Amino acid sequence: MGKRGIGVTDDQLGQATQNNTPAGAPPGRKGSERFIGSYNHSLDSKGRLVIPQGFREKLGSPFCIAPSYDFQSIALYPTAMWEKRNEAYEKLGTLNPAVNRYLEQFYALSYDGQTFDAQGRVLIPMNIRSRILKDDRDVEITGANDHVRVVSEKVSSDSWTSFTSELPALLEMIAGLEKQGV
Repeated sequence: MGKRGIGVTDDQLGQATQNNTPAGAPPGRKGSERFIGSYNHSLDSKGRLVIPQGFREKLGSPFCIAPSYDFQSIALYPTAMWEKRNEAYEKLGTLNPAVNRYLEQFYALSYDGQTFDAQGRVLIPMNIRSRILKDDRDVEITGANDHVRVVSEKVSSDSWTSFTSELPALLEMIAGLEKQGV
């Protein structure tokens, strides 16, 4: 029984291929449901953005547009995932003023019932576009496991630079977790 990648056996690889789940992936989550990959596109003059076909198929129609949890990017969610996210936020409670303020801003920039036009474009609403992307038209569209992330190329580049500078420490931490059996 040979290994394929980090901790993945040939048996796991065969089972993964049969049930369309990536080898070594958590049970109960099909690989075809994950958003992975990265693409560069530009917003047109009306604020429309072409979303890659594979992402469109997984998002379904209608879908939701919202800020990412840290308000650094725009997130496109399948409606079912959007509902799960809302349930999690509702559990935070509304008696805490800081939570209320966060949720007010989050929901003010959220849009449900979104669809694609015949060319596979989505109109990114002006309010969320101007606050998160600013004037940037060149964006990176990235799979983020349970949603699609849209971020300006500048922010993406800065994030990559930060990631690569932190990579040695991250790899050391991952190795420590593997030793612990996590």
